[in-house]
Amino acid sequence: MRTKLKSRQVQALQTKNKIYKVAIDLMEKKGFDNITVEDISRKAGVSIGAFYHYFKSKKDILFEIFHRFDKYFENEVHLTDGNTSEQIILFFEHYARYTKITGVNTAKKLYGTMDKLFLSTNRYMLSLLNNIIKSGQINGDIIDNIPSEKIAEYLLIAARGIAYDWCLHDGNYDIEESTVQYFGRLLPIFETKYGSI
Repeated sequence: MRTKLKSRQVQALQTKNKIYKVAIDLMEKKGFDNITVEDISRKAGVSIGAFYHYFKSKKDILFEIFHRFDKYFENEVHLTDGNTSEQIILFFEHYARYTKITGVNTAKKLYGTMDKLFLSTNRYMLSLLNNIIKSGQINGDIIDNIPSEKIAEYLLIAARGIAYDWCLHDGNYDIEESTVQYFGRLLPIFETKYGSI
């Protein structure tokens, strides 16, 4: 009985992943506003009822992107090597990489101002960044006259700005390379060796 349940759980996860991947693929090709739940279901080879079993609405796919973004940071991003600034730059290189993996048309929808998903404060990736900054403040790499949460907010605003610009340019430049260069120039204002704001 238990094995059968696990088999059903695996099958359910596979179906949800298939719907998700098809939705992302269609969003990239046609844009979020130009596809329907019916389009996604047909292409995924599932019923519309099956779609609604896993996702409350088409917009729920966007919430799933954010959920998987956090899972990516939790499972794939290991930032223990290097000094604090190097860890922060690597964090944002991963941020840019995931944005690129998601795709420019999908990112255009995510970075629209109608959605407030970026403002959620209880996300894993945000706590990870905050912990890196706090550790940097404790070991003297990062200035401590600004709370770590505020520095994280400043840096995330910059990262979203880069992603937004990448979307404006239809993904026509390497967002990872640009992000690394940008943060290499930005971070010194928060490093103790340079003084600060």
